[in-house]
Amino acid sequence: MLRQVFRRLGDHRAAAQCGAYRLTPEAERLRSALDMHDFGVSLYRQRMRREHPDASGTEIDTLVRAWLISPPRDSRLRLPSRDRVQCSRTCLLRSRPLGT
Repeated sequence: MLRQVFRRLGDHRAAAQCGAYRLTPEAERLRSALDMHDFGVSLYRQRMRREHPDASGTEIDTLVRAWLISPPRDSRLRLPSRDRVQCSRTCLLRSRPLGT
């Protein structure tokens, strides 16, 4: 659905401009994000086919949909620099006496 909206907006903008159609940086980032999402879904679909070789196409689609709607796991990228900043803030808050 987002892709259809994106294409329609692009068509309207291209029709409004006489010159060559060019995406804004924001639109390029959105298109890249959507392309990466589609690529990730296709990779997960391939993985499900590999892990469940006897599953039908409908069952694979069900597995992919369940994966897409499930809440994200807490597997965020942990950066040492961010951990230090969080620790220093927490340590500062803990070291202050109450009421100050």
